[in-house]
Amino acid sequence: MNDSRSQRNNIENKGGPLKKRPFEGLKTLLKQKRKDAEKARTKRLSSKKHSADGPSTGRKGEDEEDLALFYQAMADVTPLEDKPEPEIKMRRPPQRNSSREDAEAVKQLKELVEGKARIDVSSTPEYVWGAQSKEAKMLAKRLKKGDFAIQGYCDLHGMTVEVALEACDDFMVKALREGRRCIAFIHGRGLSSPKEPVLKGMVTKWLRQGPYRRFVMAFSSAPAWDGGAGVTYVLLNKRPFRRKKKKETFWF
Repeated sequence: MNDSRSQRNNIENKGGPLKKRPFEGLKTLLKQKRKDAEKARTKRLSSKKHSADGPSTGRKGEDEEDLALFYQAMADVTPLEDKPEPEIKMRRPPQRNSSREDAEAVKQLKELVEGKARIDVSSTPEYVWGAQSKEAKMLAKRLKKGDFAIQGYCDLHGMTVEVALEACDDFMVKALREGRRCIAFIHGRGLSSPKEPVLKGMVTKWLRQGPYRRFVMAFSSAPAWDGGAGVTYVLLNKRPFRRKKKKETFWF
């Protein structure tokens, strides 16, 4: 205490007495605040006591007091400018024409059941294809789409296996002599066969293992508009295909 007094005396001796005393009169202010709070409390208690006789008048006085206190507390507050809220536009989902779509689905299903609808042959178990090399696989895909013009058809309907083999040999010899590049064999789907299609299986095996297999670059079932699985397209090479030090087999 002696040290603090000596320091204060030194400050007053050097610069004179303090001009600004921020806490001067703080005790008086606190007493006044306490008195005001006690008066407000007494007033509230009296208003509650009057509300027992008349609830409407007591409640009204309490609301007016609260409102006055609210305005007093918000005296220094600057109100915000009223801005219009942004308009939110809801996007409606596109309306579905269910009746039209359902009618189209029923139509497609009916055509499929009646056999009128065209389906991709390659997506059915009846599809057959083969190629002599990896490069010829692309040709087989184009062959399936019907990208090549067919230069001759060999119709095998109603023939036995022996007669059909002779017809295939004669047709192939003629096609190679005339330099034809794309031919087709009509063998049918063999739906009347008890097990697997006879003529179709014979043609597929003959193309893969027959005497003219080296001239067959690729073969594939025809597209639906030209017979589908009942017709096999064959792409021929001018010269016999040779594999170096590998067994002659088809890629399929």
